[in-house]
Amino acid sequence: MTAIPALSMTGISKAFPGVRALDGVDFDCLPGEVHAICGENGAGKSTLMKILGGSYRPDAGSIHLAGKAVHFTHPRQAAEAGIAIIHQELSLLPHRSVAENIFMGREIARRGILDKAAMRERSAALLRRIGAQVDPEVLVSSLSIALQQIVEIAKALLLDARILVMDEPTAALDERDSRTLLALVEGLRREGVSIVYISHRMPEVTAIADRITILKDGRKIWTRPRDAAPINEIVRAMVGRDVKDFYPASPVYAPGGVLLAIEGGANAGLRDIAFDVRAGEIIGVAGLEDSGKGALAQALVGDVPFTRGRVALRGEPIALRTPRQATAAGIGYLPGDRKREGLALRQSVRDNALLTLRSMARLFARPQRGALAPDVIDERLRMMDVRAADFGQEIGTLSGGNQQKAIIVRWLARASDILVFVEPTRGIDIAAKAAIYETMRRLADSGRGIVVISSDMPELIGIADRILVMHQGRLSGELPRGASEEDIMHLALGLADAARGEVNP
Repeated sequence: MTAIPALSMTGISKAFPGVRALDGVDFDCLPGEVHAICGENGAGKSTLMKILGGSYRPDAGSIHLAGKAVHFTHPRQAAEAGIAIIHQELSLLPHRSVAENIFMGREIARRGILDKAAMRERSAALLRRIGAQVDPEVLVSSLSIALQQIVEIAKALLLDARILVMDEPTAALDERDSRTLLALVEGLRREGVSIVYISHRMPEVTAIADRITILKDGRKIWTRPRDAAPINEIVRAMVGRDVKDFYPASPVYAPGGVLLAIEGGANAGLRDIAFDVRAGEIIGVAGLEDSGKGALAQALVGDVPFTRGRVALRGEPIALRTPRQATAAGIGYLPGDRKREGLALRQSVRDNALLTLRSMARLFARPQRGALAPDVIDERLRMMDVRAADFGQEIGTLSGGNQQKAIIVRWLARASDILVFVEPTRGIDIAAKAAIYETMRRLADSGRGIVVISSDMPELIGIADRILVMHQGRLSGELPRGASEEDIMHLALGLADAARGEVNP
């Protein structure tokens, strides 16, 4: 006897002015099943989930929960029906406690007074249920991104959600935290929760999903069980080419002279940092979430500078004490959280590409090195294949990949010789990733030095000429191009002979 799907969406269509976002899409999820949805940005994944969550109404089609037809006109109706959606950009309030966030909008009160003790106890029980060691009284701002994801899941369980939608849940996590979250997904599956899993990370999709559905241009291409959906076929269905074609070829020429050299670099979070960046090479930096790789990025761009050691730029000693000094010296920075740290979301694509030039011009009251007119910036944006109806539109309306490329144009406009990329492809689709990789290789081949700090090990293995691995605030080793994930993880866990720079057996 075939089980009744916990969720069934049939013939779902949705159009916006000038765009048909969904065209007769069918999708279902069984009780206790993980059903992954894959597709490029713009394929229709988000629109389908917004219809499920009550944010949009479909133009055509029907939704059934456990065989019963439902019609949502508001997200609260979907939540009350047992549907919880955990978005890639978390909705937690950082300066409130874990318990306050879990009960946000559903606070327990007695005689008009908040019962904080009851909320703490209930929160603790929910967190224990999913095996999380989190104090309900701590502020959310003190938690890692991985633990914040777990708090979001606890919020969903408070509503007794039977259908859980997870949108890029591991995009901001390192390998260790990703494994923890995937183990949690497995536990929820055993409890009978139906999970709709959206991710651009193909290895985890094939590891966790029972079935996989591919969307492209608003249509369903196919739905297959995991065993009949190898990664190459998933990628080919999404974008029409194989995985091996997504990483650029190795550089033809040996790297040039040293652009940046660090000896004995240290601050409160780093110690004994020593490496150089040469013209024409891409240096990858790997490590777990608490390894210090984020602190290294901040030191390189003067945000949290080195307090000890020596930094030389093009052979000359330099003290990078502020981001403005780093910018003026020719160091560009693509931050890990592009929306909070890298973009003025309500300003135009063009203004964002010009942002650093204009701020430096105001600071020094004179034209800056590499200053470009708006029409030249537009040409650079076109060359970088930033796709927008008009470069005067708000950059917040673009996809993540196009936003990343606009930030790169900003630093090219300043003629930056060294580019520090933090999580450069976080949350963007596989085709946009390939475009970013090709751009980085092209920039390196033109004589720039690039430092890529990433939690995505296949990404580092595919693009980096050398990989530096961090552990507890120091460099635990260096690996050549083509190193394995096992080699990286050994160093990331500190299992290395520091004197010889070799991985322990």
